[in-house]
Amino acid sequence: MLLDPKPKSKGADLFSRGEELKELLSSLRDNPITVITGIRRVGKSSLMRVAITETEQDSIMIDVRRTYSDSSGSIGRADLSYAIQGELEKKLRKERIKALLSKVKGVSFLGNSVTFDWNDVTLSSILEKLNDHPKPFIIAFDEAQYFRYYGNRGGKSIQNLIAWSYDNLANIRFLLTGSEVGLLHDFIGTDDYESPLHGRYIYEIVLKPFSKDTSIEFLKAAFAESEIQVPLEEVVEAQNCLDGIAGHLVQYGLNRLKRSHDEALSETFRTARTLFVNELKELEKRSPRYRKALEFIASGATNFTAILRSFQASGDYASKSRVADALRILERSSWINKEHGKYSIIDCVLAELIRNGDF
Repeated sequence: MLLDPKPKSKGADLFSRGEELKELLSSLRDNPITVITGIRRVGKSSLMRVAITETEQDSIMIDVRRTYSDSSGSIGRADLSYAIQGELEKKLRKERIKALLSKVKGVSFLGNSVTFDWNDVTLSSILEKLNDHPKPFIIAFDEAQYFRYYGNRGGKSIQNLIAWSYDNLANIRFLLTGSEVGLLHDFIGTDDYESPLHGRYIYEIVLKPFSKDTSIEFLKAAFAESEIQVPLEEVVEAQNCLDGIAGHLVQYGLNRLKRSHDEALSETFRTARTLFVNELKELEKRSPRYRKALEFIASGATNFTAILRSFQASGDYASKSRVADALRILERSSWINKEHGKYSIIDCVLAELIRNGDF
């Protein structure tokens, strides 16, 4: 179903991503580490889930953002261990997985249930046995940038684990996704000489928003599937307002099934506002300047000097370095983009909400 608000898991529901899916399946067969990047709500999780469903390779998938949330903002070894244990338990119906896990010291079985004694079990010991699988085994981490909250070293032990697996376990494949693109790159650290992953080959798939034509075709196909007729001019206006971000288009489509065009757009913006507010909370805990910077950029202050003057005009006489730091973090977190010295808000819906005073 094209208008299902949850991440897709069937190839038939993955609209116009055939080439990306083919590319991902190929990488999962051949490359130790694959990364999917793209802005929020562009469809990364859907692409990952469909690939995992369609591949003949076995896998587990961990939502690192959920693990972070469930652990109240700091991921410990136990949090990750139990998340992995829960995913492996789902695979016990496959005898070959059960047979591999039975060889791990500290793992015991009683019928269809499994117990992990984490005093003996290590993540590396699990990977070692999964490496004996006849086909490459996939370890998928959704929103992997949240690993920077793992332990007290910014996720360094996870980097070490992935690097060790890269060097020693030829049959393990890691798949990482992230919507805070710069922060995911920072976590991976391939350009950081001190990172355990420095110098390793990592295959990256950049998932971009739909083009204008593809967005229109998506909405037309979704409405046809739902057996309702929507005038083309409404579809075009929705695309112009929402750009090619799949999550916004799906939300509009769902709203349009029960509401008028104008009401559907308004409700889509209200839903987006709630999501943006919640997603920005983590940054706002550190400083209110992040929200202010977004407001200034949306209002037309697009270069550094104009943004600095906007802070000063608001009564915040922050130093140049502090303003630069705020902009850098917003860029690394995929809230804004900088091109040729000009800043812009990546998501047009967020920009419109701010301009209208609704954020």
